[in-house]
Parts: sequence; structure tokens; C-alpha cells
Amino acid sequence: MRAFLWCNGDLPSRKILSNFEEISPLFGVDGGGNKAKSLGFHVKEIFGDLDSVDNDNLETKMTLLKSQNISDLTKTIVELSKRGFTEFDILGADGGDTGHMLGIWGSLAELPVDLTIRIYHENSITHRITTESGNFKIDIEKEREFSIFALSKCQNVYVKGAKWEIIDEELNLSTKGLHNIGIGNPITISGNGILVLIIMN
Repeated sequence: MRAFLWCNGDLPSRKILSNFEEISPLFGVDGGGNKAKSLGFHVKEIFGDLDSVDNDNLETKMTLLKSQNISDLTKTIVELSKRGFTEFDILGADGGDTGHMLGIWGSLAELPVDLTIRIYHENSITHRITTESGNFKIDIEKEREFSIFALSKCQNVYVKGAKWEIIDEELNLSTKGLHNIGIGNPITISGNGILVLIIMN
């Protein structure tokens, strides 16, 4: 099952929202629920420590997730995965302080590898690729710029079909995969670990 999550960052533009015919079911990550409702979206439930939620006239179910050891985003995805959701599209993740932004990537690194996660940014889309993704294949237009980063120690990494290929290498978090370019072929990515593919719009 697929879920949309709205975080408490900058409001997504109409350009981002136009990627979807329908944004449902939609869940708020703490104050992100208020921001989604401010644009007229129906929020089914709000999760988190609820310290950023404006309760006035909200009329939306709220579920307190108390742990302070992990972020509201991680807690929300873990809770929804227990309810059977396995695919997540995340909106409103950009903006905020540097710690907040790094925390988004931290969530991608610490969540279970059997979950499919995408983040929609103003100028790009992030796809999380894990050992469970198998040979992840995606069409990338000729001259389209993309980057691949390892969020954990990744062995046997392959990137095929791009201008600069990676063949059976070990990657750690570094600049190794920064600014690759599509050549008009489908690109195949695989590896043992957690990678992110960031495709520029």
C-alpha cells in the first residue's frame, strides 16, 4: 500500500504537486499536517510528538509518537509500515535548519530496507534504493543530470547505462556519485546497502 506524507518544511510548489493525480491517503508529519490542510488537502491523520501542531479547528485525528530518539518522519513511517504501508511519497521535506535537512537523509538510512521511499524536492526527486530493490531500473533522459550517494556502506554497487558507470565497487558516503549524466538509456542501479538516486528536474 502507498501513502503520502507531508512534512513540516517549505510548502511544495504547484509544479511538485502536479506530479500526482491524487494525493491520498495523506498523513501529516507533525506540523506538516497543518501545512497540507492550509492548501486544502484532506489529512487523514497526523503523527509525531505533536509539538508543532496547531490544534485550533484542526478536526484531524492525531497520534502521539513519544520517542525522542528518532525523528518524527522515521516514527511516522515505522508506524504506518506496521499498518501495512510499504510505499511512501514525501512532500514538504525541504527547508528548515541544517539539522532538519540532514535528519531527512538520516531517516532514509535508518528505516527498514523493504520500504520504497521517494522524496519530492523543488528541483529534484530522490529515490531510495536498497538491497531489497534488486536491479532498480529507471528511464533518465539524455543529458539529464543525476547523483547517487551511499547512505550506508554499500558493496557490489553497479550503475549501468549512464555516462559514467560504476561496476562492482564499494561505496561509502562520499562525492563519488555526484553529477552523473543520462545518455538516453534506462539506467540500472543495484548494491548491497542503502543508496539514494537524486534526479534533477
